[in-house]
Amino acid sequence: MPAPRTCIHNRPVLLTVVMIAMGLGSGIPAMADNPGAVEYDLGPEPHIRELYPDASWLPEAYASDYEDLTATIEHFTTQSLERDGVPDPEVSVSLVEEGETDERVRVRIQPENATTRRYATVHPAFLDSEHAAQARRGVEACKAREGCWDPHPQAGEPWTLFLPLGLPLANQHTVLFLDYPPIPALTGQDYLENYTMCRRGRIMGAAGAENPDAFQTIVDARPIAAPGTGQTGYLPDPVEWFDDRTGPGGDFLRPMLRLLATQPDESRPVAVFGADARRTWARMIGRDTVRVLDTGSTSLAPDAPATPWIATNHPDVTSYNCCPDNPSEKCGRGSLNLIEDEEKDFVSACWLIAMAEDPEASPEAVRKQCEDRWSGKPSAEDRQSLCIQVKLDTNDPEAACDSFTEAWNYCSAHEANACASHDCRYDPDDIRDPVPPPARRPAGWDETCNHYRWGDRGFD
Repeated sequence: MPAPRTCIHNRPVLLTVVMIAMGLGSGIPAMADNPGAVEYDLGPEPHIRELYPDASWLPEAYASDYEDLTATIEHFTTQSLERDGVPDPEVSVSLVEEGETDERVRVRIQPENATTRRYATVHPAFLDSEHAAQARRGVEACKAREGCWDPHPQAGEPWTLFLPLGLPLANQHTVLFLDYPPIPALTGQDYLENYTMCRRGRIMGAAGAENPDAFQTIVDARPIAAPGTGQTGYLPDPVEWFDDRTGPGGDFLRPMLRLLATQPDESRPVAVFGADARRTWARMIGRDTVRVLDTGSTSLAPDAPATPWIATNHPDVTSYNCCPDNPSEKCGRGSLNLIEDEEKDFVSACWLIAMAEDPEASPEAVRKQCEDRWSGKPSAEDRQSLCIQVKLDTNDPEAACDSFTEAWNYCSAHEANACASHDCRYDPDDIRDPVPPPARRPAGWDETCNHYRWGDRGFD
């Protein structure tokens, strides 16, 4: 990796909306099918190259996946736009000469509409010296301290900086605060390409989100791609290295959370996932502890509006759990709380959907309503949804169902009792309700996510 730069570029961003068809001027409202384009600068090429994964600085294990900077930017920008609800976006990235030796990175997006115009503001801000560059600053400071960077390496999976790229930047409903991205997100060139985020999207769909992607904009406490297991205790302290406003680390967390959770002037709820992220969040907001389903509001900057938040389980906590009394060797002591954790995950999903619709609502009151719905006296429909998720999430492969259809039939035949047996067998004559037609299925019905755990098994 190249030596750290001593100067962080922060030149004014060129922001031009180019209307290239029909002689339209920028003052005319753009429709979704407007053939115009949005064009803007991201910044100096050396600065942008340091922030996107690139062969010039990535560890050798990943360099071959990212050999062309402009193609990398096009790829992740297209992902973001699609997840922001822009169908079939066209993205082109070029290097534009500035002076005799300097180049700037320029992005051009079609079509021109309200969402793509928003990218001309938020995309450069995401990468500027006050946001993404602060993550790199924290990484470089850690590397400069002996014993801080990758002290317990795993073969073929070295640590590396990896920012939350390819996620919604304009129309996100919420922001998720997690610990760190796993290596498959980097090697798969998709921040959501892992069991953790696949399952979370499935839960959001089952809880009623029409577009789960809109609920999956992420900020990691430690923006470092690392192996998915066995690394938490070795990763650098997130507050010391990424929430540092006076020392050698980077001031990354609060500014990036503010950018994504309070743009342009409204608060978007934040969900804090997992024990490590909860500990970091507690330190950031000045609390001793933050427990699962704690809620509150906090200002991410002195002049920022209050941001509602909820703390919850890690998104894949249920993949380690089983039904009570399951004798499988996969189900040890402390792992028999599958139903309870499933209910908590639905409570947090319910809370996010409700708070995204009304950010001014009381976080505590909304949590109580969601607890009453999902862990109090759930309706027959909600019991069925909970049962299906349990039959997909259990850590015992013999108890898990292979598809939503199988899980639906099992739960329908067993009166929504997910723990009626430690398998997925049912009598077809006992099925009370047929599998619903596609129009009535939740978003993500066709994705069980279990192919991440058990190979090809797990598709409807």
